[in-house]
Amino acid sequence: MAQVQYTQKDIYDKIFKQKRVGVGYDPEDVDDFLDGIIADYGVFTKRIKELEDQVGQLQNALQDAQEELANGQASAPAPKPAPVEAAPKQEAQPTNLDLIKRVANLERAVFGADHEA
Repeated sequence: MAQVQYTQKDIYDKIFKQKRVGVGYDPEDVDDFLDGIIADYGVFTKRIKELEDQVGQLQNALQDAQEELANGQASAPAPKPAPVEAAPKQEAQPTNLDLIKRVANLERAVFGADHEA
């Protein structure tokens, strides 16, 4: 990760040289803009610190959980294998006659009893 080049103080203390009178940016506008950047810098720095703290807490929690898991596995008896269940009975494959009956019933339901095949 790249290092931060300027601190809030560096930005605050920066003085821009003026080459010629009447040419360039208004120093007050530049100062106002840099003040906003300094404020953002503070927010970013605070957020980074909060996230680093959170990462540390999560790493500690992960390490504790891994140690607990390792200790629990070492002292726990080997798990018993699950009982093998019988495979569910498969229904018989429908025959052509069964399929024709289903289609006929559907046709009656959709087109009415008067419909002829």
